[in-house]
Amino acid sequence: MILIFLFTVSACLRKLTNEKENLPSQTTDEVDYLKNLDLLIQESPHDASLYSQRAAYYLDNDFLLSALHDTQKALEIDSTNTDYWLLLGDVYFKMGKFSESRSIIEKVVNQYPENMVAKLKYAEFQLYLADYPKVFNLVNEVLRQSPYNAKAYFLKGMAYLELKDTTLALSSFQTAVDIDPDYFHAHMQIGLINSAKLQPLCVEHFKQAMRLNPLKPESYYALGYYYQNVGRINEAIDTYKALLYNIPGNPAALFNLGYIYLLYKKEYPLAIQYFSEAVAVDSKYTEAYYNRGYAYELSGNKQAAIRDYQNALALNSNFDLALKGLKRLGMK
Repeated sequence: MILIFLFTVSACLRKLTNEKENLPSQTTDEVDYLKNLDLLIQESPHDASLYSQRAAYYLDNDFLLSALHDTQKALEIDSTNTDYWLLLGDVYFKMGKFSESRSIIEKVVNQYPENMVAKLKYAEFQLYLADYPKVFNLVNEVLRQSPYNAKAYFLKGMAYLELKDTTLALSSFQTAVDIDPDYFHAHMQIGLINSAKLQPLCVEHFKQAMRLNPLKPESYYALGYYYQNVGRINEAIDTYKALLYNIPGNPAALFNLGYIYLLYKKEYPLAIQYFSEAVAVDSKYTEAYYNRGYAYELSGNKQAAIRDYQNALALNSNFDLALKGLKRLGMK
């Protein structure tokens, strides 16, 4: 096949900015939530909890410098609050400052060994380090304290998953959702495991994840990809369009629609339209340039195809498919 389809849950999340001044598309509720926090902080500038809440919002939305500033402000006001220290550890981790993050979390765990939140964060860090025995030790300690802790079962499931034991992983994830039916990430993992096996059970879990958080794109991608793999193309199209309805201008959803119209539907004008929208949002979307070029080639527009293959090569000079495309069209 001389075209590219991109689908990975992580890679499809193309962040356009991390700057507070350039917030991505937000719902009215999110905008109101942030404005309300801003007003409350103006009224009560010494309330550490308000800075912590705003920092958590910024962290969830990848505005990391703003999250760091507000977390530090909360700690300036109240340096005894362990939740604020753990939040700082989360911010440092997401910023890639792993040594600082680990140092903070270890300190809290050592000072407060009964703190289950800290212990689970430390287990997450060990999961990142692939120290699975330590992960199991930590989550089992938590489960002895709190037998119905959904996050502990989720982390145990992630450790089993990385150890390639999908049976025990599924069991742990299922226990997590039995305890907490609104556990988004556990539904996603159950869905992904079943999707890889082409099991229709994944649909139920992906749709539940979509209901729980319609602004997280990974559930839509995963469901659309499953539909493609089992030949339910029209449902895949509907799923990607639902994503665009909730998150307008998402470049990977636009790309996937272009791919479907190119490969499955062979409707080249529509494929070109979606790839064009993708590169309008993300001007460095190399694969979208290539696939649009291939759509132009198949529709007989040689010059437009050459331009897009050259655009792809300008972004990645080693892009073999684009080189082959130019060669097919008689270009050196």
